[in-house]
Amino acid sequence: MTSENAVNKNKSAQELLGRYKRQKFINRLMKIGNKILAYVVMIGFTFITMIPLIWMILCSFKTNGENLSYPPTIFPQKFTLEHYQLLFKQTSFLIWFKNSFIVTISTTFIAIVISAMGSYAFSRFRNKFFELFSRLVLFAYMIPTVLMVIPVFIIIHALDQSNKLTGLVIVYNAFLIPYGLWTLRSYFAGIPHEIEEAALLDGCSRWQAFTVIVLPQVIPGIISTVLFSFTVCWNEYLYATVLLWSSANQTLSAGVATFMGGDAPASWGLLMAAGVMVTMPVIVLFSLLQKYWVAGLGAGAVKG
Repeated sequence: MTSENAVNKNKSAQELLGRYKRQKFINRLMKIGNKILAYVVMIGFTFITMIPLIWMILCSFKTNGENLSYPPTIFPQKFTLEHYQLLFKQTSFLIWFKNSFIVTISTTFIAIVISAMGSYAFSRFRNKFFELFSRLVLFAYMIPTVLMVIPVFIIIHALDQSNKLTGLVIVYNAFLIPYGLWTLRSYFAGIPHEIEEAALLDGCSRWQAFTVIVLPQVIPGIISTVLFSFTVCWNEYLYATVLLWSSANQTLSAGVATFMGGDAPASWGLLMAAGVMVTMPVIVLFSLLQKYWVAGLGAGAVKG
């Protein structure tokens, strides 16, 4: 009986071990299957979102006749660069590109400098005035920009900045600085005060503690704010159209829109080529700074 019990126990243990191994194998297969399914779904959604960009690139290399043909062709039957040649030689695209670059870089730099210093002050020097002012800043950011078109135009015209790039820089900063203040405030609030106090005890001034000790720790937040500001300024259309009307002062978004105007039919190849050139700087910038963008969003979600 004892030997039979031992044999039965041994069989039971082997069966349990076999079941455990089978279950472990099944769980591993399910994990692999779930990963594969997740990757397939993500790749599918990525491809769907990339379709307009891919189609724009392909159409920029097609002739106008092929762009208007039915049924449409996916790949260019006759590869051509005529639309890019027309874009650079017979339009003001390079002037618009330069204007957009000046406005975007100037606005982003000013917005980041003011937002960084202001959000640092909000997080370190607490009093009733700062709390009230921070709420007013948030309220200003909540106002839809469309509602401000006429008042902004009147103010910019009164300042003699209409149809000037400086006027557009002023307007963009008025909308981006509140965003930067509230975004960076959470990063500065997550940095312990003891770090600055130690620097001050070692002989650093408040400015040195800010620039040398604190500022490097919020680089992900600054980069994410830079990317947001750059994208907004580069793509903004409404105020660029209202405040700038001469071709020599227009930015890309307003200038490229003129390709659709007039009685003549639109050149879709030219529009697609312009769209590709407008999109490329943003894609390149995000490709270079993507990891900082993701890190900045994650850190900002848990700090403060």
